[in-house]
Amino acid sequence: MLKVIGIQMRILPILVCLGVVFPITVLAVPFQDEFDRNQAGNRPGVFPKWQGTPPVNQDLQPNLTNEINEPHPLPSHVNRDIYTQLLRVEPVDQVQSKVFNSGRFDRLQRIGVLGFENKTFAPFEDRSAGDVVSRQAYQELKSNKSYSSIIPPQLMEDVRLKIVKSPGSVVGQNFSKSEETAPLVSGDRVDAVMIGAVSKYTDRYVDRYGKIQKSIASGLEFTAFLVDPRTREVIWGARFVGRQRPGVQNLGQHKGRWLSKEDFTRSAMKFVLKEFRNRVDEQPHNENLGQ
Repeated sequence: MLKVIGIQMRILPILVCLGVVFPITVLAVPFQDEFDRNQAGNRPGVFPKWQGTPPVNQDLQPNLTNEINEPHPLPSHVNRDIYTQLLRVEPVDQVQSKVFNSGRFDRLQRIGVLGFENKTFAPFEDRSAGDVVSRQAYQELKSNKSYSSIIPPQLMEDVRLKIVKSPGSVVGQNFSKSEETAPLVSGDRVDAVMIGAVSKYTDRYVDRYGKIQKSIASGLEFTAFLVDPRTREVIWGARFVGRQRPGVQNLGQHKGRWLSKEDFTRSAMKFVLKEFRNRVDEQPHNENLGQ
């Protein structure tokens, strides 16, 4: 009898402990689980980042979201089907580029650059975006010795009125047949007109509290197209969307510094117009042509 009581006395503390521990473990909400630890890093009301997703440093990715119904950098004259073909091209160095008429593209000698359309939007609207990007396109083309003449945007303003009256534009709903077929440039002034649009040109971002902050990097999204001034055919097109990327190799190209919006546009334009620079190697007999 005493042996049985002794066994019960030894078992009782174990049962009491099990009876206390198991209900608490089962019923209580565990403290500092993955969700709670993640949530602790945010202020109340801000949904936490999902576990397993890499952290996004918005200071390095200014305004480069893929929100629904964001404006695309589609110029007035360019058909949406042409733009869709461009979107299907695999990007290289943040550039999607396509030659639509290689025969015409290889024979180009005189190009007029038109001021790019500004489609930047709030809260990152920048009224200078179109002018800055088109000016950088002009400077890059002007430095290429493969072309005999590059006309700056300020001397091509007469083309703008004809561009906006083309099919597919808002103004062009009432254009006449003669306006539709009329050449953009009279005579043999240029072989092609470069047009484009800018939808993102910023060094700002919205933080997780909804405040606009200054970004280290600059973000861009724009297109450039070469259009035949007589037939209005698109000869070549490119789209750039991206930002200055971190890393030794990328920062090494710019002496280890972060670029301003304008400087980054100049850098991006070199990649956008890379097919133009390749013509220097392919056609060395053009190197002595004047500007």
